Order: sequence, then C-alpha cells, then structure tokens
Amino acid sequence: MTLLAGLQTRILRYRISWAQLAWAGHRLSGIGVLAFLFAHIVETSTVALGPGAYNFTQGFYRNLPARLGEILLMAAVVYHSLNGLRVIVMDFWPRTTVHYRSLTYGVVAATIICMVPIGLIMITPYAPWGGR
Repeated sequence: MTLLAGLQTRILRYRISWAQLAWAGHRLSGIGVLAFLFAHIVETSTVALGPGAYNFTQGFYRNLPARLGEILLMAAVVYHSLNGLRVIVMDFWPRTTVHYRSLTYGVVAATIICMVPIGLIMITPYAPWGGR
C-alpha cells in the first residue's frame, strides 16, 4: 500500500464524535459573535467622525447579504446560548453526561426550531411577500 493510500484510509476511517462537533460549533459561534461585536464597535465609533462617515458605514448593513449575515449571527447566538446551557447542565449534574448525544441533538433541533420564525421575521423586508 502506498503512503498516499494509507493516509487516505486513515483519514476516511476517522470518526468525529458529537462531543467534538458540539465543541467546535460552540467555539466557532463564540468567535463569530465576538468578531461581530468588534465590527459593531468599530462601525458605531464612526459617529465620532461625523454623520457622513457614520451614514457610509450604515450603508453596508442595508442590503441582502448583510441581512443574511445577521441571520447567521442570530443563529450563532441562539446555538451558543443553548449549547452553553447544555454544558452548564452537564457540569452541575454529571449523570447527564451519559445523554450528551441526545442533549446535543436537542440543542441543534431547538436552534433550528427557534431560527425558522426568527429568520422569516428578519428576511421579510427583503422577501417578495412583504416588507417595504
């Protein structure tokens, strides 16, 4: 077996656990929220540069791609908060660690259930059925 074939076999056999996915999702959503917070502080601070600079930066947020980014931000906030509650429950009640997979499924399902109406409300101004 060649080196490349052996490497490919090892990579394809590696299984990512739900705990690893929950950890990665929690970290990535936290970094995303932190990045938005930094960008929000920077764009709000342009108020000190005058109304022209502030209105220019506000123009970045008045389009569909920015609104889709805000929906992703809201999904990150919802997932991060629900997954944080899951972590708290597992820390305070260690017997619940046996159910980490079903709790992770619950967090993902609750995030999707919460984001459907929130996403529809947020996208309505840009959708063909409503808004402006």
